[in-house]
Amino acid sequence: MLNEKVKPFTTIDKWLLSRQFVGWGLVMASRIRKLISSLLLSDGLRQFRFSRQAMARKLSGRRPEVLYFHQPDDPYSQLTAQILPDLQARYDIDVKVLLVNEPTDEMAPERLALQRYARRDAAAIAPFHGLHFIDSGQQPSESSLKLARRTLAASSNLVKAAAEIGMAYWSDDTDKLDRTAMVSDDQTERVFVEGTRLRGQLGHYLGATFYFEGEWYWGVDRLPYLEERLAENNLRLSGCRQICHFQSRPEFMAGPSNGKRLTVEFYPSARSPYTAVAMAEILDLPNHYPVDIKVRPVLPMVMRNLPVPSKKGIYILADTKREADRIGVPFGKIADPVGEPVRRVYSLFSWADGQGKGGALLSAFADLAWAEGVDAGSEAGLKTACARAGLDWDEAAEIVGNDEWEVWAEENRLQMMKSDLWGVPSFRLLDERGEELFSAWGRDRIWLLAHEIQKALAS
Repeated sequence: MLNEKVKPFTTIDKWLLSRQFVGWGLVMASRIRKLISSLLLSDGLRQFRFSRQAMARKLSGRRPEVLYFHQPDDPYSQLTAQILPDLQARYDIDVKVLLVNEPTDEMAPERLALQRYARRDAAAIAPFHGLHFIDSGQQPSESSLKLARRTLAASSNLVKAAAEIGMAYWSDDTDKLDRTAMVSDDQTERVFVEGTRLRGQLGHYLGATFYFEGEWYWGVDRLPYLEERLAENNLRLSGCRQICHFQSRPEFMAGPSNGKRLTVEFYPSARSPYTAVAMAEILDLPNHYPVDIKVRPVLPMVMRNLPVPSKKGIYILADTKREADRIGVPFGKIADPVGEPVRRVYSLFSWADGQGKGGALLSAFADLAWAEGVDAGSEAGLKTACARAGLDWDEAAEIVGNDEWEVWAEENRLQMMKSDLWGVPSFRLLDERGEELFSAWGRDRIWLLAHEIQKALAS
């Protein structure tokens, strides 16, 4: 009746209404996050920032300036410093070298592993770039570092001197370091603190990094991006060639392999952007080389109580997007799967791997989370991932949510750490007896892994 008093909501009415609004809110929040991540990582916004920075420089009449942040006890800095004179000579730019301290513990939580790994990794990639670095098996002495820091702080031309001073430091040759540098320890520390402060203000945390008008470029691995951008700004001098190029994996060259078949252990994390863009290439390796892929997932760092500060996370996402665009892998519509989504997909991994589809399941999950902005841990998300991997969802629904995966995830982490690997994706190349031949971290080293496969097959 029209005049009938409207009844207040019952408890069940309120509950149903709240569930509807909560569900609607979650859907909208997910869509908004996907839209924002897609916008912030878009190539259009990146190019707009570049154009705005270049226009501001031209209007002010400033010379184009590339900042380089040098950490003397960092092997990657030593490699990169060798390129500085060429960079200055081949481009119409000013290269300004700033000295920085090592990253903080929250930025480098596995410091000793990082030191050991960086030395051998720098030594391994140096020849491919025409550079020089020898891993002595240990960090130089503290007295060498102290002298190197003072010598660097006193130098008036770090573009030329950084590599020379670094060579003496990494050789632990204190006689070649300036014992009479006219700077005190306090002055030296102020120089390094100021460089470290500026690096942080601009948004980074590592040594061996270049900064040019709003974007970061880490070491020789990202230097080609900087060179391409300088060339786009018409800053490469006439007749000069690019210094660094992206490395690529060699195609398999038929030769005497003696029937060998090697194993690549692949350590991914379902929450890692770098893993997401590496998945396809790693799982494709058996189509190019006589190798078997053994997928050994580990928990994400934040789920192992290791910090990933926002500054680090922001750089990783931007860098992953840049790399994904270069290699043609979709990335950028994000629904972060940290927490329960990772646990749920890991609970299905052993079952999927028993059918030879563990890698396919994780790859499908990563595509949903990092390229399509789908809640990959939801029932709908996991059902889609299973379908793409060729797995039966009815079977999966019976076992999803178990905690048996916790045992093997920890075993995988411990095995990875034995090789001084702590981040993902990581790889171990094993011979037919299961002995480690090579190990490396990062999608950046898939090309080097392929070289090591070729070498092992030829030996």
